[in-house]
Amino acid sequence: MLELGFEVKEIVEGRARLLVPKGVGEVDPSKLPAFYNPASKASRDIAVLVTAAFFSGGDRTFAEPLAGLGARSVRLLLESGAFSEGKACDINENSVRLISVNARLNGLESRLRAYHMDANVFLSSIAAERQKVHYVDLDPSGSPVRFLEGSIRALLPGGLLGVSATDLAALSGASPRTALWRYGIRLTRTAFRKEVALRALTAVAVMAASRLSRSAVPVFAVIHRHFARVFLTVRRGKTGAFRSVSQLGYLKYCDACLNVERVVELLGTPESCGSCGSPSRLLGPLWLGPLQDPELISRVLSSGLLREETFGEVRGLITHVSEELGDVPFSYPVSELSRRARCSPPSPRTVVTALREMGYRASLTHYDHSAIKTDAPLKVLYEIVRRPA
Repeated sequence: MLELGFEVKEIVEGRARLLVPKGVGEVDPSKLPAFYNPASKASRDIAVLVTAAFFSGGDRTFAEPLAGLGARSVRLLLESGAFSEGKACDINENSVRLISVNARLNGLESRLRAYHMDANVFLSSIAAERQKVHYVDLDPSGSPVRFLEGSIRALLPGGLLGVSATDLAALSGASPRTALWRYGIRLTRTAFRKEVALRALTAVAVMAASRLSRSAVPVFAVIHRHFARVFLTVRRGKTGAFRSVSQLGYLKYCDACLNVERVVELLGTPESCGSCGSPSRLLGPLWLGPLQDPELISRVLSSGLLREETFGEVRGLITHVSEELGDVPFSYPVSELSRRARCSPPSPRTVVTALREMGYRASLTHYDHSAIKTDAPLKVLYEIVRRPA
């Protein structure tokens, strides 16, 4: 298109018709004139489903400070039924022009306003001008840290924050030095690195809110493909902030036997593993409380939206999340248990069934179908995996 200064093509995502730069799906999204990542469709699907289930009525407002060409904002307005209007911002002038074009293409020119400015300036202006919104969707490429406090300030009391991170090497413990300087969290490699990433991201959001005398409580969290994403309700009040940060703590992890222990008080905690005596490592602070609101997930699963073809990829994912033990902050890969026990690995479902028959709680995980979550002692797990087939 001549007025844009670069070639575009039309695609369909969900109910939205979108003009995107030619080359989408063929080159790195960061190399395009305007940012659009087709691999993030699942993240946008989840945002539509969660906001539709969280909010009742369609008179809410939202802000997207890192909107790219506006795919998420357009879909939130067209599909969620939760919002009457939205604000979409990007620092890339090409992206801002496409936001306006895509709004017109979908009949949303009166409901979606595009802003060309720095994300933090955008968020600060919303808070300063008393135009706060019910929902902020923060979806950066990399870490969300420098945008978190601005996003929280832009929210109305009781609002919802959706935040993503794609720097999973840092959040999962694969890059401990980066985790420490970027997030202020001590991490190491574990057998449940994706769980660590989700709980580290949640902890960072909770701590950002508490610095502003606000509570942040997760209601839905998922890790899928290249991103971790958590949705949190944010409310004002020092008492609530204290309650939220009180659910932060540490995990003590032993790589030798896979034993995991919760640690709330660091002073006096022995460095050795309580199971095998090997040296252990501390991870944290992490969010150790529940990650999911069962009522919200139930509303998502019963939603007519979820039956639409476009949500096929995330349908099974959300079902797995609903079946997972959300208050157990770690998991055990059955293959790793079996390797240390020097036996052939049984089916993870077989292990879950055996644990439940013994009276323990147990489930598979949404992020690794070969892993299990349980409140059973580690020695019981080793007994089960050693059983003859």
